[in-house]
Amino acid sequence: MLKRYVSQLTMLGLLWSANTAWSSPQAAQPKPKDQQEFELINSVYKETDDNKKLALMEQWKQKYPETEFRETRVALMMNSYANVGQLPKAIDAARELLGIAPNSFAAHFTLARLAPFVGSNDPKLLADAEKSGTALLTIEKPEAVKDEQWPELKKQASYLGQQAIGWSAMVQKKNEVAEQAFLKALEISPVAAQISYWLGTVVLAQRNPDKNALALFSFARAAAFDGAGALTPAGRQQIDAYLTKVYKGYHGDESGLAELKQMAKTQPLPPPGLKIKSGEEIRAEKEEELRKSNPLLATFLAIKEELTGANAAGFWENMKGKAMPELRGKVLTAKPAVRPKVVEVAISQGEVAEISLATPETPTRCQIEPGANITFTNAEALEFQQKPFLIKMQGGKITDGCTEPPALTKKAPTGKKAGKK
Repeated sequence: MLKRYVSQLTMLGLLWSANTAWSSPQAAQPKPKDQQEFELINSVYKETDDNKKLALMEQWKQKYPETEFRETRVALMMNSYANVGQLPKAIDAARELLGIAPNSFAAHFTLARLAPFVGSNDPKLLADAEKSGTALLTIEKPEAVKDEQWPELKKQASYLGQQAIGWSAMVQKKNEVAEQAFLKALEISPVAAQISYWLGTVVLAQRNPDKNALALFSFARAAAFDGAGALTPAGRQQIDAYLTKVYKGYHGDESGLAELKQMAKTQPLPPPGLKIKSGEEIRAEKEEELRKSNPLLATFLAIKEELTGANAAGFWENMKGKAMPELRGKVLTAKPAVRPKVVEVAISQGEVAEISLATPETPTRCQIEPGANITFTNAEALEFQQKPFLIKMQGGKITDGCTEPPALTKKAPTGKKAGKK
């Protein structure tokens, strides 16, 4: 993508000075100092290999440090440095060009395009990127550009301007400023997956729950989009792993993630009203649903959560010795079966005792079988252990779940054996 932009500039003639023989005929034409400089200039323009071209321009620069072609030479060196991936040198050349021609479209274009990818957070680079980005948003059409070419080039310049402004703000942790710049950049170039990733980063950093869907969607876009403008496969894979981690941390699991990535693959920004529920929201909804459908289970789960949490000791101190609310669970054991003295009950886990109830009050004829569901209330909390979880209670009253034991039958008295007379 980097070469595509600088090649576009070359094609449009923007890397040449307005004072060269190849620019406006009305401008004063620069002249070589002598035949040797003329030959050097010609050799530079004829050379197509950028590394060789740079070597020729270094010769030119050493032999003719002062030349009427200085602006042209700096612009050409900027172009070649960018083409061979020497971004810091291309940035330095762009700065030098701006020192010669402060309104140079090519210099602002190059600096805004390359600054985010130099790998430096130098304050001067951040300031230059913002300055060139801002300039590109309002810059006038260069004379070398034809009227019919300007709309497309202006669009590219506006995109790079927003990219540079957003990147500079992002590095400086001006996240809301960066967010707005990246949103504008995506309006101009919806396929810019790098911008989507940066957008997700600055939105997530704001820690605004109302924007979490935008952050997750933006990461999904960067990970899933595979068209022109997509990140490399390795980059997408890395972002996908990060997205999965962040999504699970927020949502609680991966449910809905595949659908989110499929949606993000087809559009750069989330549809209006997109909602991705947090794990807390899902939990609260489930708790509310449980309170309505099974209030006794909801009551026990709330107690268990407190007793397995960080403040378990303090919660137990307030609970110990007090009557428990009405609860309902599955009987695991009851000893004896009729009017039992100890009943072990599972409430949230089917085959694991969570309550041990001693000496409960029961109806006169009450038999409790394993597997029966009983309801009990007002039992006193006596002891508690966290692992394995168990609350020991005593007293209280079992209000249902009993079956009536079989009636006792009396043996008929046997008669005396007849004695001998």
